[in-house]
Amino acid sequence: MENFQLFTKKFIECYKTSLKQDYRYYYDDLAEYGDKDSDTALYFIEGINGVPGQIRFALPSLVKKYGADIYIKCLYLPEFSSQALIWEKYTLENLDKKRAQIIDDLNSLGECYKKIKILVSSNGLYDFMYAQEGLDQKVIDKSVLYWVSVAPDRFLPFRLEKFFFRLNGFMHMGHSWFAVPNSNLLKMINPETTVWHDWNQYGVPKKWTKTDLELRFKYFGILWDYVSIERFNYVLEYMQTKASFPIEMPSYILAATADGYWQGRPISEIKKLIDHYFVNKQVIYREASHLWVLSPDNLTELMQFDK
Repeated sequence: MENFQLFTKKFIECYKTSLKQDYRYYYDDLAEYGDKDSDTALYFIEGINGVPGQIRFALPSLVKKYGADIYIKCLYLPEFSSQALIWEKYTLENLDKKRAQIIDDLNSLGECYKKIKILVSSNGLYDFMYAQEGLDQKVIDKSVLYWVSVAPDRFLPFRLEKFFFRLNGFMHMGHSWFAVPNSNLLKMINPETTVWHDWNQYGVPKKWTKTDLELRFKYFGILWDYVSIERFNYVLEYMQTKASFPIEMPSYILAATADGYWQGRPISEIKKLIDHYFVNKQVIYREASHLWVLSPDNLTELMQFDK
């Protein structure tokens, strides 16, 4: 990664600084919570560039459903640490390490717990399907799966990719990377660019901010994040060629109908993907973006399916 434009160098400097300093409270790698002596374990698999700490957003719903009598373990590997550069995470070798970790974690939980709840976020589902063939049957038999925010199995092109690539992008391992701005003013281009969301339940308002859930770095007074549509599709395709599906365990799914990752495709396309990968399923559809569908009320409602 040599001969960067001046802007590119500055963007990367800001990004690297954010990994060490900014919003660290939300992006640590704490991967275990709760009571190890419980009968029930929950296993969390985060999506692309997700981190174990994101499970904290679901804790109110989990406590409402299971009380304190639950052990929570999150997928974690050093290669996917919250302090690792995103373009260094997504190698095929690292994906295989992640698969092995999921298999080892879930099979170990199957030895110790009577019930297992698997919570996958966004495209973390495809990591799970890549690992599913290696799971012991007793794990399958005692598990249910929650999928929160239905992500397509392939990213569509980003309309302004060429512009932002010229501004701050670079090539790494044969794929282009570029930083995307986040602002509520860009909502008409893609709802996933919003940085805050007003939520209200029972007359109690709260403003959720994107940095409560996902890392963003600041430059020019704007929040940004690095992405590579090419690389993300490359790793998704790699996992899908070796994935095991359909998923037969009971599955409870939360889908956003204004999801920017689906880029305006109809609900019928979301349903078609769900039907392709699941057999025993119940689905909640909500008019929200990919991120903001993850409200406590939606998560709590989803978990009520599991009797």
